[in-house]
Amino acid sequence: MQRWLEKWTNYKYRFVPWIVFNLKNRTVREVPSNFQDKVASNDELFSSLKTFFNALDGNYSAQSALKVMRDVFGYQIEIQNSSIPGVGRGVFVTSGSIPRGRLVALYPGTVYWPYEPIMLQSVGNQFVFRCIDGIHIDGNDSGISKIIYRSIGKRDELGPYAPCDSSWLGSSLHNPLAIGQYVNNGSRNRPANVAYQELDIQVSELSVKLMKYVPNVWYGGDNIGRTNPFIRTVTLVSTCDIKEGEELFSSYFTVVN
Repeated sequence: MQRWLEKWTNYKYRFVPWIVFNLKNRTVREVPSNFQDKVASNDELFSSLKTFFNALDGNYSAQSALKVMRDVFGYQIEIQNSSIPGVGRGVFVTSGSIPRGRLVALYPGTVYWPYEPIMLQSVGNQFVFRCIDGIHIDGNDSGISKIIYRSIGKRDELGPYAPCDSSWLGSSLHNPLAIGQYVNNGSRNRPANVAYQELDIQVSELSVKLMKYVPNVWYGGDNIGRTNPFIRTVTLVSTCDIKEGEELFSSYFTVVN
């Protein structure tokens, strides 16, 4: 019984019906429309990612990747025990400070179109993120979700070039941004300081050798043959200045009018 209570304590912050029922104690991010749901422009976010990926190229250890993050962005983030009792892990700014409107993290995982099967993977899975247009991203780094992601990564390899970053499935991150799935939901006592912002990366605009740093891959293979192939990513962008030592909090529940 105690084990199930611990699981529920961790899972409820990602369970939409529970969040709705407890709105009086939760923070809700409200935006006029999905077109206005942007803290930073897509061009700014993509430019930041491309600059970071280029700087990462050739750095194959977690520590050197963190150093690159600090050199490029002026701050770094890492997974630590959350300040929320009973929740488990969270994400903290461990060096430097983050100004408002900056790229902070990425939400990694397998990307599913609304018509693709995700029922089996979603059972007991607290890391399934739903985009505004119904696309889902499974950011679970264990179980069947992990097996599916690794399998698809192998499927889409292009000669010596990896189609995605799989290091987030382990403990040694090649891309230290890929920990957005561990950002916890904010509350009135712990207000959100980052927001989710969807970003479609056009494959033609990113060098094939840099795709190995993108922590997302399509579940289906039909995107490869599209006229203008892209990969859906979800960025986490700072909504205020965040100081060193502070934990990152988002709003899992966004109302789009």
